[in-house]
Amino acid sequence: MEVKKDIRKKIKEWLNIVVGVALASFAFSFFLNPKNIVIGGVSGVGILLKSLIAGYNPAYTILIINMVLLVFGLILLGRDFFIKTAFGSLLFPVFIGIFDFLYARINIDVTKLDMVLIVLFSAIIMGIGLGTVVRNGATTGGTEVIQKILFKFFHMPYSLSLYILDGIIIALGLIFNVTDLQTFLYAIVFTYLCGVVVDTIVFAGFNKRAVYIISDKYAEIRDEIIHDFERGVTSIKVIGEYSKNEKTLLLCVLPSNEYFKLRNIVEKIDETAFFFAVRASEVRGEGFTYE
Repeated sequence: MEVKKDIRKKIKEWLNIVVGVALASFAFSFFLNPKNIVIGGVSGVGILLKSLIAGYNPAYTILIINMVLLVFGLILLGRDFFIKTAFGSLLFPVFIGIFDFLYARINIDVTKLDMVLIVLFSAIIMGIGLGTVVRNGATTGGTEVIQKILFKFFHMPYSLSLYILDGIIIALGLIFNVTDLQTFLYAIVFTYLCGVVVDTIVFAGFNKRAVYIISDKYAEIRDEIIHDFERGVTSIKVIGEYSKNEKTLLLCVLPSNEYFKLRNIVEKIDETAFFFAVRASEVRGEGFTYE
């Protein structure tokens, strides 16, 4: 039973990675590439070369650079990283080639759209795609490999290395007249929006509520949570500094969609109970990642 469950989980992860890579590639081929928007990363290098070399296909650049960086990742970061990243990074340029082929044959001219719409939709779609890939334990390669290397050997925060690497590539687009000042500013907006969406996707699936409950009827609430609600609960001895009375605090972590059910249980047992809930951005362990 456990083996079948593990197989289903692995299949789901790989399918999610494929979908995520496809979405990121779609945003690149149908929005960013036609407008020559240099947005950083390996895809931004591809657009730079396409603009400087007539007839150049940016998919080649993405594939070649990803392969080189994968080798460095294997040497410097180990086999596990290589396996997790190889699939997504090699699939990315393949999907770009497919979507470029489709875009050239579909009667759609994205360049006529307002730049605000292009930046908005491409950032959302690519952010969802990249977030889905990262959430399932993979990457699309590229500058993410460099970021991991810089973090491991120089302890440089991911956010700082991201701003530096993407900032250099975006700036090169302006320096080599691949993009004008307006497009350069749009690229900065795109990078920010895409990052926000990626964070939302990566952590949204893990969002749980950590509920803290203080009540004189804590034993009844505890039993209800354990036996009827079938959730784990932790008891913590606390002292109210105003009254100096010792109380028992119950801590229960649960999915957000179960919060109101728990709130109703608490209010039914003790209307005067003090409780509050906070968002736990990531929860892992039995009952959550292994349920």
